[in-house]
Amino acid sequence: MEQHNTKLAEAVTKVMNSIYNQYQGLQVKPIHKYEDEDFTVEVTIPVHLPINKVEQSFHKECIKVEDEYDVFILPRVFYEKQ
Repeated sequence: MEQHNTKLAEAVTKVMNSIYNQYQGLQVKPIHKYEDEDFTVEVTIPVHLPINKVEQSFHKECIKVEDEYDVFILPRVFYEKQ
C-alpha cells in the first residue's frame, strides 16, 4: 500500500507540474473519488481559459502517468464562479 501511495503522489505531482506550466490561475483541490479512480481532483479555471483545451491537456497528462505509474487520476474541470 505504501508503494502505491508513493507512486500516486509522484504521478499527481507530475500531472500538476505539467498543467501549472501550461496554464496560469488554476485552483486545484482533491475531492472524493467517484468510482474506482485512485485520485480525483477538482480544477477551477479562470473564465478566459478555454475549458475544452484545459480538460484535454489534463486528460493527456493523466493518461501519460497512468501508463507510467499504473494509477488512474480523474480531473473535474470547472469555470470559476463569477
